[in-house]
Amino acid sequence: MLKKSHVIATLPLLAALLTSCSMNSSDKLAEPQLTGDAQLTILQTTDVHHAGNGAGHATATLSADVGSYARISAYVNYVRGSAGHPVVLVDSGDWSMGTLYDLTLGTQPLSLYFMDTLKYDCITLGNHEFDFTPKGLATMLSAAQSTFSFSAPMVASNINLNGNADLAPYVGAGKVVAPTRVETLSNGLKVGYIGLMGKNAASVAPASAPVTFTDFSANYTFVQNLVNELRTTEGCNVVVALSHTGADTTGTSGEDVNLAKQVTGIDVIASGHNHNPLPSAKTIPNGSWNTQIVCAGAYGTNVSRIDLTYHVSAKNTTLVASENQAMTDANLTAIHSGLVADGGINFMVRATEAQLNQGLGALFTPIFPDYAPANTSTGIYHVAGGALQTMESNDKNPVLCPNGLGNLCADSVRNVPNGIIVQTLTAIGGDVTKLPGFDFTPYTAGVVATGVIRNTLPAGVALNFTDIYNTLPLGISPDQTQAIPVGYPLMSAYLTGEDFKKLCALQLVAQTGLTSSDYYLNFSGLSYTLGSGSSAYFKDATAAAVLSVTSRKATAGSVAAGTAMTALMNMGTDGGAAMMAAIEAGNVYAIAMAQLNDADLTNATANLGVLGQIATLAATDAATGSISLNTRIVNKAVAAIDTVSAFAPTDAICTGTAKALVDATRYRVSADLYMILMMGAVQAQFGTSITAYKAATGATVLSSADMAGLLANRINLTPAATTVQETKEWMALLVYLITPPAQGGYFTNGTIGAEYASSTNFGDWPTLGAFGPAVQVRSASYPIGSVGQLMSTLGQLTVAP
Repeated sequence: MLKKSHVIATLPLLAALLTSCSMNSSDKLAEPQLTGDAQLTILQTTDVHHAGNGAGHATATLSADVGSYARISAYVNYVRGSAGHPVVLVDSGDWSMGTLYDLTLGTQPLSLYFMDTLKYDCITLGNHEFDFTPKGLATMLSAAQSTFSFSAPMVASNINLNGNADLAPYVGAGKVVAPTRVETLSNGLKVGYIGLMGKNAASVAPASAPVTFTDFSANYTFVQNLVNELRTTEGCNVVVALSHTGADTTGTSGEDVNLAKQVTGIDVIASGHNHNPLPSAKTIPNGSWNTQIVCAGAYGTNVSRIDLTYHVSAKNTTLVASENQAMTDANLTAIHSGLVADGGINFMVRATEAQLNQGLGALFTPIFPDYAPANTSTGIYHVAGGALQTMESNDKNPVLCPNGLGNLCADSVRNVPNGIIVQTLTAIGGDVTKLPGFDFTPYTAGVVATGVIRNTLPAGVALNFTDIYNTLPLGISPDQTQAIPVGYPLMSAYLTGEDFKKLCALQLVAQTGLTSSDYYLNFSGLSYTLGSGSSAYFKDATAAAVLSVTSRKATAGSVAAGTAMTALMNMGTDGGAAMMAAIEAGNVYAIAMAQLNDADLTNATANLGVLGQIATLAATDAATGSISLNTRIVNKAVAAIDTVSAFAPTDAICTGTAKALVDATRYRVSADLYMILMMGAVQAQFGTSITAYKAATGATVLSSADMAGLLANRINLTPAATTVQETKEWMALLVYLITPPAQGGYFTNGTIGAEYASSTNFGDWPTLGAFGPAVQVRSASYPIGSVGQLMSTLGQLTVAP
């Protein structure tokens, strides 16, 4: 069996290689004094997700077209050398989890090696750093310290260990991850740093338990006290918040915008988590104070730059310039003639790949006959297939809709476990008594959340192992004895037909944009239809969306939106007179409130009543922290689902006849560990429960509270073996693509055909050609009309004054 020590490759030569690289470090003089107004440049990366060789398709000889540690290094060192004043480099979290390089995290984390070598001034933790559990994160930090004396400063200001012993040696004042940091620059400027994990980011980090994060959105005084401490007690001139929290694509709404509006004294919020790049800094006023929000985006495709002037007399900073530079070869040359990717860093990445290629030999030998340990083109960059059309995650779509890559991933998660059952039956000659503990029940469904799909599979290129791995790379096994611990293991669970309706309802809520695209659930083996309750659902969904946009626009200064919001609040006292007056005056926000998802204003009175109910629930939730609005929306979505049907387990791409599920009957589902854990969190998020049962009968459920019982339901790649070899989510996609039809597979030469085609324009639905049958048939009830009406309404409000 492949040994863990071989897979989590040590990199003994890299320390010597990199200490010889010139990094143009911005070494600080000892306590220089500030003598007048001073200049400062801040460079930010965020959500790089270990994309060391770039974001997207790479080969044994070519890096991806955009991103890469080498390009980031070249740009940072150029700015340091040309700015003429101090340059600060920061990262806002999620520096791990996303590529094959995650296999280095247990012994010599490549991402931390890069940040230490490039001398980052400060780094914070993202939710994905906790995919490894607190123990895994502690292992990463320990490995970084012991193998290359990692010393890049980290901050995490709202983390609560809650007695966790694993992280205790690394988190706290004076330790590698401190609550705050103070740095004196060479021109005398004193910069203070805080690191924040936002509410949404914390909610999608179930593996962090028992570690939690203070919800500062419910107590901004918590952050204000941190800022005051840095400014008053520590004497900081500038305060930078490394926030793994997020803002929208315009920088006008989101947790970071609320933070800027509620806390005074933060000069710059270096925003992360939402992957929304801001082309330039967004200024958020808070009385007489201005906070700048910047966000580089994700995967190292950009580095954000903001230039500031600190004014001694006013004790604040003003914005000089800001930009978000693309990390491409062409843009590096445009920035400065001769500026190219850093050869030393590139060598480091390639050396890492060489050792990973050798360490994964036991995996590659049986699947790639030409594998050679010293040749990455026969291993980590071995060709594994191709695609006739570009396969993108539906989080790239302006509007969420049925999607080929999502369905492809979900099909792999269902079909490969079913293939394991078939192969096992064949191996034992059909005599199930030879494996008394093995469950031979076929999997009815496979579920993959859009949030775990992290890569694009481009058309017309030879897709390699790394392309496939990087598509579903997230997670780690709680079982550290696994030969390959990195990657979520697939789990077996049983759900009732009634709970499958709830999963379908959650997909519907995501389709209408009321939750993050991360929560869009891609199904294999399932389809559903909408019933008479769909009209009530879309009325509520539209009301919630219209209220959100109108409230945000009013806060941003829109007079028309403010008039509509005031009219809404006065409905209880004036009987709707102000609202009707606004409608008659042509106020687009008031009209949207009264029209909701109807074609006209025929039902204005009833619609305004619904809007008032939604507004009341939203206000209650904001005041008390309850989830009454979420609960109502999800309950309406459940009521909208009519029939959930299942395709035959042998119907690989779900294009045949589907049979209705029975509410009380349990059906088997394959999903990754993260998805199973999130099912347990549905009650807290949405006020409804989904129960993942261990077996077709009995009361035992799968829960993080019983990790041993949970791990017993992993899908074993080798059921006849005495030990469990986890079937990783990325393994399922790889096996699904490379298994030929003669061996029970679906694809010929790994080519993803037009059956999985999908369009980024939801308005193309259901045109054959734009959407292939593997997408069309299972999503036949996609509510294109209702979604279109909702998006049209929101589009009008978004561009309205």
